[in-house]
Order: sequence, then structure tokens, then C-alpha cells
Amino acid sequence: MSIAIGTSNPGKLQAVRDALAPYPKLNNKELVPLTVDSGVSDQPASLEETTRGAANRAKAALSKSTTATLGIGMESGLFDFGDKTFDLCACVIWDGENEHVGFSCAWELPLAVRDKFKNQGKNLTDAFNELNLCADSKIGDKGGVLAVVTGNRMTRPQYTVQSIQMALVSLAPGLYQCSKAVPMGVNDPNPIDPVEPPPEGLQPRSFWAGAMVGASTCIVAGAMLARICWQKRC
Repeated sequence: MSIAIGTSNPGKLQAVRDALAPYPKLNNKELVPLTVDSGVSDQPASLEETTRGAANRAKAALSKSTTATLGIGMESGLFDFGDKTFDLCACVIWDGENEHVGFSCAWELPLAVRDKFKNQGKNLTDAFNELNLCADSKIGDKGGVLAVVTGNRMTRPQYTVQSIQMALVSLAPGLYQCSKAVPMGVNDPNPIDPVEPPPEGLQPRSFWAGAMVGASTCIVAGAMLARICWQKRC
């Protein structure tokens, strides 16, 4: 079985691979990238519109695929909070019956970029290029403008991963509404990696042995401090 992805954007496809990597119930499934319509504006301007775009992509991808059991859609968009405008990524995983929604971190637009968007209708890529904050019309397919403002400390693929992983939270039959397409145990803990033995000749100290050494050290230090104080007093 496979998972349909409602995009052909290289950065978003890599984000899906990275997000699913720690999930054994999902990381062995074939990913099927599909070009679909988001059904929203080029630059979504509210949390509702952004999430709707992600949902539209997930549903369109699943319906377009003949082998997939889940559809994943991602959409970046903006929302206002007070007099500030923030960018975030929404992810929707469609199991054929239920929407599983997750969001990334949100970051504030620079004032000049916000002005380009609000007063001139520019999308973020065009605004950043016109303001000479970057010189790459394809920045959205790479690290995104988020990489520009963070000095590559956070990139668009990384915050897309966040949104996918938050959507994966509700792939948990029994805790959330899920169709039969959702496998059991998606969010079960991964097996703990075995602890490597200490180097030859070095034996791990037991808790009580360590505690005794620590206690002895404290007693000796306390006695020395008391002696110094007594001498000064005399």
C-alpha cells in the first residue's frame, strides 16, 4: 500500500520522508507525489484558508491514487494576530473518513514584507525578492524565506516536518476518530537502542557506590569548612 502526497514540491516531499522516518508503521510505504489543486488562493491569508488548502490537497491526492490508503496535504499560509502577521504550515492527513490536522511553529513577517502582502497582494517569495532580502524566485522549493530570516537555522522543510508530525499525533485509533486505513500503533514508542557496554577494564559504578562516594566527599568538605570557620573565630 502507499501514501498519496498532494504536491510535487521537492522540499515538501523530502519533509514527508523525514517526518515519517521514525514511524515504522508508515516509513515502509511508497510515497506517491501527485499534482493537485489546493482550491485556495496562492497566498492563503487565514488559518482557516490555509488548513482548507491542506485538506483539499490531501483529499484530492487520495482520490487520484489507485493504491494509496492515506492522503497527505500541506499548505503554507498567513494569519493575523493583533497588528502582526505570521506564517505557518498546515498539514492534513486524510484517511478517507477523517481529517488529521497538524500545524508547524509560526513566525512573524518582517514589517516591509507584511506591507507588500497587505497593500500590494504580493506572496512571500515575490516580496522577499523585491525587497532584496533574497534573489531566488525558486526559494520556496528550497529552504524557503524562513531560511533567509533565520540564517538557515530553520528552513521551510523543517517547519513542514513539524506540521506533519503534529498531524500524525491523531493517527491513534481509540484516542481519535480513525478509519480502518489507519494502522494500529503508529505512535507506539520506538524500541530503545541497546546501551553499549563500557570499555574493557571500566566497570559501571552502581548507584549506591556513587552515592557513598558523593556523601563521603560532602562530609569531608563540610568538616574542612567547619575547621576553617572555627580557626577564624578563635
